[in-house]
Amino acid sequence: MDRYRYFIFNQRSIVVLGILQIACAGLCVVCGFMDAIFRKDTTLSNTRVPLWAGVIMGMPGVLALFSSQKKNPLLVNIMIAASLFSCFTTVIIMVYSSLTLSYGEEDDELFHPSHIQTTHAKFILTRLVQGANLTMLIACTFGILLALFIAFTGCRSVPYCACYDSVTGLVRILLL
Repeated sequence: MDRYRYFIFNQRSIVVLGILQIACAGLCVVCGFMDAIFRKDTTLSNTRVPLWAGVIMGMPGVLALFSSQKKNPLLVNIMIAASLFSCFTTVIIMVYSSLTLSYGEEDDELFHPSHIQTTHAKFILTRLVQGANLTMLIACTFGILLALFIAFTGCRSVPYCACYDSVTGLVRILLL
């Protein structure tokens, strides 16, 4: 009966969650590029945390799309592990964004265009970088929630889950 268990895997919800997770990761990578372009090389910005962690943040979404098409138990277990690891890397992005959110226009040494002497241009660049960091914080918040929902949906489809009835092969209804 266990081999029929993966036909109960909720394809529609995992596809939607996977696409949203990839969108949040893409938004994080784009904002990371904006942060890298307009900020001078400092110790914190040399790590390029939003770029590599954003790619890792998108892995559960890609695995969710693959596991919705191929109902393989190994793929579902890898998707669960990638979702939990994605939560860890997303917290790293949130810490980075929180630390760099406080950079203001009075910090002249932090931005690349040192030839720009007008305060208006520096103000715009400051707001652009702060907006990118705020967008990363919002995307990471949704990314953590989506990764946890992907892991929860994957856990419910594993035969060793407590909500799985091995006699009938059906999922018991969970009241949350």
